[in-house]
Amino acid sequence: MKRIFILLAIILHYSYTQGQQFTIKGKLVGRQAAPIEFMYVSLFKSDSVLVQQAITDTLGQFAMKADKKAYRLIVKQFGKEYLNREILVDGDRDLGVIEIEDVTALQGITITGKKKIFEQKVDRLVFNIENAVMPTGGSALDALKSTPGVRIQNDVISIVGKGEVMVMIDERLQRMSKEDLANFMKSIPADNIRSIEVITTPPAQYEAEGNSGLINIKLKKARTNSWDASIGASYTQKTYAGGNLQGLFNYNHNRLSLQASVSKGKQELLTTADEQIFYTKERWQQQTRNRSQRDILSAGWGIDYKLTNKWTTGFKYLGSYTDRQSTNQPFTTRFNSETSIMDGFVASDVKAASKPQMSSLNWYHSFSLDTMGKKITIDMDYFDYQKTDFRFFSGNELDQHKGIIPGSFFSSENNNINKIKNYAAKTDVTLPYKWANLTAGARFSYTITNNDLVVYDHHTGTPVLNTNQSNVFNYKEYNEALYFSAARKISDKWETQAGMRVEATQTKGYSENLNQINTNNYIKLFPTAYLTYVPDENNSFSLNYSRRIRRPEFDYLNPFVVRSNPYFYAEGNPFLKPSYINNIELSYVKNQQWVNSLYYSRVTDFGQDLAITNDVTNITRKTPLNYANTYQIGISTSYNLNKYAWWNSLTGFNVNYQNVKSKVDFVRSIDGYNGYLFSNNDFTLNRQKSVFLGVNYALQLAGRYQIFHISTLNILDVSVKCLLANKKLTLTVTGEDLLNAQRPVITYFSNGIKNSIRSYGDSRGVRVSISYKFGRNSITLKQRDFGNEEERDRAK
Repeated sequence: MKRIFILLAIILHYSYTQGQQFTIKGKLVGRQAAPIEFMYVSLFKSDSVLVQQAITDTLGQFAMKADKKAYRLIVKQFGKEYLNREILVDGDRDLGVIEIEDVTALQGITITGKKKIFEQKVDRLVFNIENAVMPTGGSALDALKSTPGVRIQNDVISIVGKGEVMVMIDERLQRMSKEDLANFMKSIPADNIRSIEVITTPPAQYEAEGNSGLINIKLKKARTNSWDASIGASYTQKTYAGGNLQGLFNYNHNRLSLQASVSKGKQELLTTADEQIFYTKERWQQQTRNRSQRDILSAGWGIDYKLTNKWTTGFKYLGSYTDRQSTNQPFTTRFNSETSIMDGFVASDVKAASKPQMSSLNWYHSFSLDTMGKKITIDMDYFDYQKTDFRFFSGNELDQHKGIIPGSFFSSENNNINKIKNYAAKTDVTLPYKWANLTAGARFSYTITNNDLVVYDHHTGTPVLNTNQSNVFNYKEYNEALYFSAARKISDKWETQAGMRVEATQTKGYSENLNQINTNNYIKLFPTAYLTYVPDENNSFSLNYSRRIRRPEFDYLNPFVVRSNPYFYAEGNPFLKPSYINNIELSYVKNQQWVNSLYYSRVTDFGQDLAITNDVTNITRKTPLNYANTYQIGISTSYNLNKYAWWNSLTGFNVNYQNVKSKVDFVRSIDGYNGYLFSNNDFTLNRQKSVFLGVNYALQLAGRYQIFHISTLNILDVSVKCLLANKKLTLTVTGEDLLNAQRPVITYFSNGIKNSIRSYGDSRGVRVSISYKFGRNSITLKQRDFGNEEERDRAK
């Protein structure tokens, strides 16, 4: 009887295990652990009979059930096979994270196989510019102009409705002045950029720096087992002619990856400004025509090497060298406010030169801890920036008949050497678990800034050192940060992520001329939170919160005084404090095409460079101040039309209300609305997909931004791109600012005195570019089986 029971137990166990189905799941990722969607994962029997099949979702995940047996797992997309290996199913199998080698051909594609130009994610918009028409042959600044939601006005980079923004390159923050950042962006070829991310609510792993978000520019990398190169040239005709030469090279084979780029360009511009100050007794009108010439050389290189299957290291260098010269003759007319008769004039002649040089070096390590995606990355960065500025001006005051007023001659020469060095190190740990995905990290940064300003007075005809205005200023800043973040998928419909970043900052500024030391020491918390609800595959809702900081520009903290004429001078402010920003955003996305957002942002101690006018002396003093607490509430919507193979369009608008509560006497509290509409369109004009048309239009409605009222402006850019010689030769013709309508009037009040300025940045022009690509899409590999093939398969 006992033997019968044993036999029955064996039979029942065999029947149970043979009839039971087990779960097989995993996640497919590409380069930089980006999930890959729409991949077909199939299980086949030994006789090539299909048993089960699944498609990866937007997170790259798949799951299916199968009986206990040995199978062949095959991953395909559009008929191309990316993985083929045997697996044994004897229980629930979690294959973990599976890397797909040829990921660059897969990222951001749709079911039709065409890579998306625009991708909307929970916290950012991704603009894949390598597939767009407009930026071809231009610079990174041109690419930013073509990015939806980004506005470039007088070379100042901002997110529409949210103000100025910090810029990263490959997730490394570029802390420099607005002018220097714009010049740096002009030195990077757009053809060397893979994508631009507009991140409105950055997670905790990013630095807390940045008003209402970040812009991340990702440079190109070589595809696996391939090499490619390109050479190109462009000709730009605005008021004056300009040109650019560039070359790119990428190599990726086995364990070694190489990248190199070089660009040399020259452009001459004629910019104009018409400024008016409405004093009580007089109206001052200054007209300026500035002719500038800019020579830029930029170079970059990178090397990555996979030391072991779990350890990759690499270096990356990026450098920019600019030589900028300009001349202008500001001419000011003084009108009597009652009679409108000219009371007199101020005429001056200005010559200026600037030579900024920037070098950035990164050394990184990536350690893979297991096959489930656990890893550690270590980055060490060095940033060196040097700029030599020269400015010479002279002039006279004139009477009503334009005769020189005796004793009114003024002249001065300013020489400034600005040096910035930054040393930074950070480590990030990624720990994906079944119950949550955890990330944590730490960062240390040390910045030292030295300014040496030498001023000579020339009003006697002989240079005399001005010891009152000459100044040496040293500034040191330490920053330490820790962060932790956890993401959890609560259910099929709910997902959440929360993080906390703590940053400690210590600063010390010393002015030799004033014998003045200013210090600051603070620790601040920067929480982030995300909640996402996906009721079905066509709709998703998300609620995001982030707290951020905007630290003063290094130049703003220098208390030295720089004079341009007897009636205008600028000075820094060593007491300038950081601004703190709280952002809340509620978003609704339908079919990954229609994106709607309702946002609220509050800024404490808002800081800005302000011109303060004096109605008695007619002197204008320009200095940065924490002058207000502000808040804004707005709504934005955009629709990505991509159902036609020949037309891809992103069209939308942004409307917001802004309130400024002043903390100073000379600026009044104010509020108002503004609106912005845009439509970016790319057309494929033939079946061979070799002729493309790009049409971008934007309309800035008249409205309020902070204390400034900005008039209406229109932007229309049109571009045609042709692929020739088996699509290796690219010819692009771009018309910029065809309406010649980027001439806004900006008005504000200082001490109750109205100020207005109409400026034009020589934005209208034509750019013709040509480039030729060559290389091999695939480097032939000599196949050889390893003796430990089974163990290697298990480790994947």
